[in-house]
Amino acid sequence: MSTVLGPATDLGALVRRLRGQGAVHVVPAGVDKAETLARFGEALHFPDWYGLNYDALFDCLLQHVHDAAGGAPVHLVWDGVTALREAHPEVYEMVRRILGDAEDEKPRLRVTVVDR
Repeated sequence: MSTVLGPATDLGALVRRLRGQGAVHVVPAGVDKAETLARFGEALHFPDWYGLNYDALFDCLLQHVHDAAGGAPVHLVWDGVTALREAHPEVYEMVRRILGDAEDEKPRLRVTVVDR
């Protein structure tokens, strides 16, 4: 289950805390679907075949967690989602659903959404 934090979140402190528990990846939110999907691909170094669509996001997230070394958690921090949530709530909700489904599929994945 994803954790949602508010605008007062100190991203640096959050990342330092999570690094003590496992790998941490910060993904800045985009302003629309295309930019959001591209930022996931860039931040998580998805393969060239990543198709910038929701199915590919889900598949690549699962593969990313599967490929992560060791058994430690893989933390994904989706930062700065407020503008996307307000302008494109359907994109925000779909990405949240995908992240939640990926967490269900891969218990090592821990998602934190920073709503600011």
